Amino acid sequence: MDRLLLATLMVLSSSSAFSLQTIVDKSTKLGSGCVGPVTSIAPKLGTCPIAGSKTRIWCPDGHIFDDENVKSTVSLARSLCNLTQIP
Repeated sequence: MDRLLLATLMVLSSSSAFSLQTIVDKSTKLGSGCVGPVTSIAPKLGTCPIAGSKTRIWCPDGHIFDDENVKSTVSLARSLCNLTQIP
């Protein structure tokens, strides 16, 4: 039984969902920690590259996320911030 529990915990904790985004403290100001320019996607929605290969995303509702290896920042930012997708 212990082996099954351990195996289940390992599978669940190694899911890709746990490695996607990190929530950042809401007191982080727009542009802080950026190593490149802040890109404004929509009003109060911005992204910028930060140390390493990460991207920081500021949502209009105040949430801030750090994400690794972002290829399509606009669609990811809109999804994370629960905004309507533009076709």
